[in-house]
Amino acid sequence: MKIAHKTIVTSAVLVLTAAAFAALPVTLNSQHQISLTKAFAKGGNGGGNGGGHGGGNGGGNGNGGGNGNSGGNGNSNGGGNGGGDSDGGASGQANGNSAKTNHGATASALGALNAAHASANAFANASPTSRVGKIEAYREATAAAQQAAAGAVANDPAAQAAATAADQANQNLQAAKDALAANPTDPALQSAVDQAQTAADQANAAATAAADAAIANDPAVAAADQAATDALNAAANKTPVSPEAKAALDAMLTDK
Repeated sequence: MKIAHKTIVTSAVLVLTAAAFAALPVTLNSQHQISLTKAFAKGGNGGGNGGGHGGGNGGGNGNGGGNGNSGGNGNSNGGGNGGGDSDGGASGQANGNSAKTNHGATASALGALNAAHASANAFANASPTSRVGKIEAYREATAAAQQAAAGAVANDPAAQAAATAADQANQNLQAAKDALAANPTDPALQSAVDQAQTAADQANAAATAAADAAIANDPAVAAADQAATDALNAAANKTPVSPEAKAALDAMLTDK
């Protein structure tokens, strides 16, 4: 079972986001997951991916707005489908019951890994042979795997070149958007934004692919991944640990 390495493309290097679980849980699944920073994310030209499915549970599909966090132009499709189209009380009750059921199933799947609910002090003072101590060893092994992946990307010339190209493409896109914001009725400027967006999307995809390749081809990453998996199995009493249980465990460990 491989550790999912989440990376950020920066101006010169690709850096792991989950350093020692400080900011967000390490997602564990069968693939290395690569994500881009907000600066590198597909911005859209106003309205992009706005709306979302916010509200829910009787509140409808509100939270529109349509700017997509992109700094793009315009507010297309703003407002979302507010108002809702269902009985909020009934929906809320049904979703609440479903959440309770899912929580119980996850707790059951975790088994002895529920010991991760222990306090940060308990983790700091745990015996290596205790359940909490074994979970701590898993956390440290996973952090080491993330660092190994970061090193693989940082030391790969192709990944670094792709990251630099993506950085430039996104700077070009932002410059085009700024120009259009200053003169939003100019069709030539809108065309320039569209072209820059396409170039940025392609460069970002290339940077992600290069980072994936660097991680996949580094034997040190594979060894670190295996060590983390072994530590997880040593900590668990129900193996193999399901992806859902691992995700729940990692979420608990973020606060330790």
